[in-house]
Amino acid sequence: MLSEIGMAIKASSPYKHTFVITHCNGYNHYLPPEHLFKEGGYEIMRSSFAPQAADIVVKSALKMLYGL
Repeated sequence: MLSEIGMAIKASSPYKHTFVITHCNGYNHYLPPEHLFKEGGYEIMRSSFAPQAADIVVKSALKMLYGL
């Protein structure tokens, strides 16, 4: 995930201390926020995700955090 996505999760988390860890299990593709798909660039070309994927990740992470 690009840092902007982790920052969005942290900013909306119900917890004072929320850490987003993005590199695990050997998977290394970029997950950019939707607005960057218009600009293109290296991260976009290397991403295997749809433009809406980052919003889905943020919403899902927050749903899990609020459900704890």
